[in-house]
Amino acid sequence: MREMIWILACLSLIGCDAHRPEHNFFKRPPETRLARFRQYSVEDQYKIFRYGNDVVEPPVLGLANPIAERGNEIVPFLLGHLDSERDDAAVRDIVFIFSMMAALKSYDVKSDATLMNKLDAAVSGMRERDGRTSVWQC
Repeated sequence: MREMIWILACLSLIGCDAHRPEHNFFKRPPETRLARFRQYSVEDQYKIFRYGNDVVEPPVLGLANPIAERGNEIVPFLLGHLDSERDDAAVRDIVFIFSMMAALKSYDVKSDATLMNKLDAAVSGMRERDGRTSVWQC
């Protein structure tokens, strides 16, 4: 009976991993990364980006570009995550995407006073002092 439970537990863990695109994405060739990345939903792109930036070494910062290219369309999504994920890594990653939006000119970040106030507040609320100065590039 224990063996059966153990087998079922292992299978369920394997099955769960199959539904976590951020885990499987980096197992495939890096040469096709951007093309594959663009095929995912916004939610999955964000999960993959966060995993690639926070777990993978060296971080895969280039995945911010396809998200940032979405411009105005992605702003509410990112602000929703900024409100719900207050850890330093999430704030850093979201601010990085906004800085890429400014660099790519896909959204005029600096002209959006409400957005800038939210980003300022989020960065000010970061626990790591060093993180605050390195993250703010807009």
